[in-house]
Amino acid sequence: MAPTIKLRNNRLSLAIPSVIIAVLFLYNTSVAQPKFANHDATIRSMAFDQRGRLWIGTFGRGLWVADEKKIARFFDEKTQQPYPMINNLRFDGHNLWVATAGGGCIRINTELDQIEPVQQHAGFGKLHALAITSSKNVLIGSVGSGTAYFKDDSWVPVRQSQPVNLAWVNSIVEWKNCLWLGTSTGLYSTGTSISDWKPQYAQLNRGVNHLAISNGRLLIATTRNGLYELLPGKDPTKLAGIDGMIHFILPSASQTLVIGDKSVWQIADGVVCRLTDPVANAKCAAFDAKNRFFIGTTDGKIYISDSGTNFTLKYLFSDKGLEENK
Repeated sequence: MAPTIKLRNNRLSLAIPSVIIAVLFLYNTSVAQPKFANHDATIRSMAFDQRGRLWIGTFGRGLWVADEKKIARFFDEKTQQPYPMINNLRFDGHNLWVATAGGGCIRINTELDQIEPVQQHAGFGKLHALAITSSKNVLIGSVGSGTAYFKDDSWVPVRQSQPVNLAWVNSIVEWKNCLWLGTSTGLYSTGTSISDWKPQYAQLNRGVNHLAISNGRLLIATTRNGLYELLPGKDPTKLAGIDGMIHFILPSASQTLVIGDKSVWQIADGVVCRLTDPVANAKCAAFDAKNRFFIGTTDGKIYISDSGTNFTLKYLFSDKGLEENK
């Protein structure tokens, strides 16, 4: 049965004796899927499909899709997918890949709005990184088990035993005919094969949160010391004026947005500018076909801007689900 895109759920009241309610509560909290509080609505990833719909991955409230006409949660009741804690979204044509922190990585055909079969692999249920290469290879990076790639409708680890320094993978990108891996221990790149990861630039000596390509350079977001840029044939250089933990980098044709725990910065024509009125609690970003910028926050809000500088509130989570700010 195809999953349905459901509108916000209505509450259902049942006359159940208090003793039974207590038993059900104990059962659900001990063996059933974890319960998520109303405030667990961190926006972790956003992506636009070919129809211009915004797909929103939250860390606790699942997957949502919004356009100018409606807002709905995407959830398959039969398979109970996707898992509600979502870390990353990536489009490959009409296929939306959804990397979760507990349910592996699934594939959604957004032309049919239907989940397509993907066989998960043991140890790759909790995921963070997700990448699609120029040759259409799909890779995932786990929290504890390293990296895997997609083959024959299932996930295959890049090697049977992956070293501990490559176990926690935060980001994967393709640059200069190599794959680059950002992990909790630093930066790595592939050697002669996908299973051969080489440590790069010991001077970084810190965790890497996110990687992105912008104007022919590799941007490296660290977990505590700002943003670095890597040019071909050079060593990484720290970009002045950007400090602290960096969560996300969004390159576009005109500028690059850098989202950190201290602020939001804009890089344009090689110049770094700190936004004078940054979005509070910013976590991730995306832009649409109209070159409008969207920022998602840790408190369940999505802001929009035509310029990438002045943002207004577009969507927010309430007890009823995701709603448009009117």
